Amino acid sequence: MNISNQKRNIMMITLLSGAFLALLAETFLNNALITIMHAFHVNQATAQWLSTGYLLIVGVMIPLSAWVFHRFTTRFSYLTMLIVFIIGTLICVLANNFYVLLAGRMIEAIATGAMMPFIQNVILQLFKPEQRGVALGLTGLVIAFGPAIGPTISGLILKNYDWRMLFWVLLVTSMLILICALWQFPTINKPHAIKLDWYSFLESISGFGIILFIFSEIGNTGKINFWQIIIFIIGLIILLAFGIRQLKLDSPLINVCVFINSQFNWNTLLSTLSNIAMVGIELVLPMYLQTTRQESALSTGLIMMPGAIIMGIFNPISGYLYDKFGIKKISLIGFSILFVGTLPMVFFNTATPVWLITTSYAVRMIGIALTMMNTFTAGINELPSNAVADGNAAASTIRQIGGSLGTALSMTLMSIGVAIATHQGVAPQLTTEIGFRWAFYLMIAIAIIGIVTSFKLSPTMRKNS
Repeated sequence: MNISNQKRNIMMITLLSGAFLALLAETFLNNALITIMHAFHVNQATAQWLSTGYLLIVGVMIPLSAWVFHRFTTRFSYLTMLIVFIIGTLICVLANNFYVLLAGRMIEAIATGAMMPFIQNVILQLFKPEQRGVALGLTGLVIAFGPAIGPTISGLILKNYDWRMLFWVLLVTSMLILICALWQFPTINKPHAIKLDWYSFLESISGFGIILFIFSEIGNTGKINFWQIIIFIIGLIILLAFGIRQLKLDSPLINVCVFINSQFNWNTLLSTLSNIAMVGIELVLPMYLQTTRQESALSTGLIMMPGAIIMGIFNPISGYLYDKFGIKKISLIGFSILFVGTLPMVFFNTATPVWLITTSYAVRMIGIALTMMNTFTAGINELPSNAVADGNAAASTIRQIGGSLGTALSMTLMSIGVAIATHQGVAPQLTTEIGFRWAFYLMIAIAIIGIVTSFKLSPTMRKNS
């Protein structure tokens, strides 16, 4: 790549700034959901779409990133993504009802989903093979740290402003990044026509969307009925049809053939579980603190801040530990730490000291830092070189959509827990606490599944061949 080091570094800063902002937006609203619920008179199951819907759209957009990268110039693509994000954010700023706000969030998610793999592809073009490790390491840090720090930053903002200020911050920052990109973002690729199977895209978004919708509906009522089961099965059938179609296409949206590799599958499952463990608790914990303990948004952000900082510290360390001990040992250690950090949460109540809540959350983030990116990398390393791009797209999609569905499931279980407690005649002030406990039980189950699955991993280090 014939580009000066100064120009390349400016491009890196611009790319990573955009990535950080887009991923920060994933969890930026979690600390404000209670406020938004009151402002628009919606319940928790409806409000959680601002988070789970965002994650879902990000996931289904990831496979389109390769088409975007090859079809358009890098400059045009990146500028367009930033403009789409700005449009979505502006809609959120001006929203006068919940569904306009949700529409803005979905537009933001379209930009975020296309942006993340696109940025990785650009970085691979910018750096020589021997320099890519550090560059991709910085990218991994941004990918993990952005969502982790979101609730803390939003808590600090919400101390003095309402929820709209969160979007004003995103709007102004994204416009500054756009100005920088207009000034210092060149084209580094040669676009060419490439076919995209839009039918596959519609199948994927329909199938996953139906499943997410059913989780939301169950969360609204706390009950499961016959028609919900039928519609859920329809969603699964659509996804099955999507998978079968991919096997018949010359240029599939997702190359499902990578799932023939069992080690890739186990590592992708573990990376997905880690993502659910992170984004799930970042939705559930702020709501728990603000409803059952009446904590302010600022207090909630400060309680979660040490965990975000610790995750930022441990992310680069985890890569070193992976190289030294291998993925099997580091995954076992990571999910065991996740279990230890989550276990106290099932005993949380209004008398639980703040230091214990803060410590539990921080310990969990160490476990997530050790497992999420390491298992993702190990899974990609299990594939031959000519399948790395397909594996990256497939694993990224599964991890992101898994985070969306897992988060929705935690909210659904919470609603079911509240409904059962109410039916059993539990005091009203305790039903919500019991509901959150069901969500924490899910997080315990994820840690246990992670520990058990880690024994399936290969103890030897693999590299693409």
